[in-house]
Amino acid sequence: MTDVLGVSHDVIARAKHDLAAAFRAAAMHGYNEGIDNHFSLAVPGRTDLFLLNRFGPHWSEITSDDIITVDFDGNIVDGHGNWEVTAFMIHRGCHRARPDAQAVFHTHMPYASALSMTVDGFNTRIHQNSMYFHNRMARLAYGGFAEGASEGDRIASAVTEGAILVLLENHGVIVIGQNVADAWHKLYFLEQAARLQVLAQSTGSPLIEVSEEVAQFTADSWHREAQNAPQLFAAVKRQLGWLDVNFD
Repeated sequence: MTDVLGVSHDVIARAKHDLAAAFRAAAMHGYNEGIDNHFSLAVPGRTDLFLLNRFGPHWSEITSDDIITVDFDGNIVDGHGNWEVTAFMIHRGCHRARPDAQAVFHTHMPYASALSMTVDGFNTRIHQNSMYFHNRMARLAYGGFAEGASEGDRIASAVTEGAILVLLENHGVIVIGQNVADAWHKLYFLEQAARLQVLAQSTGSPLIEVSEEVAQFTADSWHREAQNAPQLFAAVKRQLGWLDVNFD
């Protein structure tokens, strides 16, 4: 059955279900910050609509009913509640600038955000996990709250083709995925890598960097490893007690 968006009702329901699970998983791992930060997902089969969390609920309590559908003009075309202005500006900018950026996850998770505050930033050549993002990371100077279209578009300009991570200096991170499971896979291993870098730097000992060739080889291996993202996401949902629903 097709709903008012011209997309199968079951497809929309499954997308909202998975996106809500990602919020709860992020809260379980401590990636959230109060009721702020935001995840979005392009509506399957549409290039002009995206799913976004409504402002208000804590991530640990978000359900499918807290996911709203928004168009690029800011109209809520499905769901109840309101979007937060920086959430809309950032995610509208990213989805509009790069249509293949299906899932856009923005957090201020502690270790990755800590590295966004440093001159050297996130080093993609010091640990196997960090090499996931080697030559696939962009970096952007801080420009203040994204309270207008210009700042949202400036942030979106860093989401270049091939980038799966944007390190927002003095702010946080944006992770780009092909779907919810893929974005979660990247978000999880990013924070793992950032935590290890912070711990290694805290020893005061110089960091060991692998060669460019080894880093790129490992990044390519990660690209293949990312095919296991659905299994990781399914395991996280089991941890949450978040049972998959038969939408067919």
